[in-house]
Amino acid sequence: MKNSIKKPFMILMAIVQNPITGRSRKKFANAVFSEIFGKNIIRAKPLKVRNPKTTKQENQRTKFKLIVKTSRSVLALICYSFKNMAKGKSAFNAFMEANIKTAITGSTGNWSINYNNLMVANGPAIPPQSLTASVDMAAKIKRTWQIPIDPTDVTNTDLLYYAVYNSVVNEWYYGPSTTARSVGIDEQPVPTSWSGNKVFVYSFFVTADGSQCSQSVCSGSVTLM
Repeated sequence: MKNSIKKPFMILMAIVQNPITGRSRKKFANAVFSEIFGKNIIRAKPLKVRNPKTTKQENQRTKFKLIVKTSRSVLALICYSFKNMAKGKSAFNAFMEANIKTAITGSTGNWSINYNNLMVANGPAIPPQSLTASVDMAAKIKRTWQIPIDPTDVTNTDLLYYAVYNSVVNEWYYGPSTTARSVGIDEQPVPTSWSGNKVFVYSFFVTADGSQCSQSVCSGSVTLM
């Protein structure tokens, strides 16, 4: 009888090419390798989770789900409006970080989005100053803001970008305008079907070349005519 030789059974758990500067992925022991935005990331995998369902952890999961749900409704917007904050992270992650601690209100079992605190844009441009929102005609939202004192101020050419959330039908309406900061007033059209609905009004400015966004400002809520 011939002796049989069993080949060793091996499972590939990690692929490492110089973990300091090269490519690394998958896991090795309790270390998890990944590459994010061109950087090697090594995370420690917990050996044991004693209680993954504490009240604090459940609250955090609920808050996270609320922000994720909101982000899906305005994903195209935040990919643009948070682009300046996407350094070593995605615009989506920048949106999450900006809102997870400040845009949620309530208590255990009763968490909700505080739309007055929600940030829909962030960046280095100058945000709107003394911004107000009102309604004086059907299917329109009127915005006014303080214009720069110096007529040669480079921010005069910044363009208004608007966003509106309808809390009645759970819909967003957003887009760029051609109104410059130097104008100081804008009349934004909204769907006529929203008549009588309560909406939250957001505004931010974008530099004329489109390279920089400002932090958004919420003017509170108004009821449409």
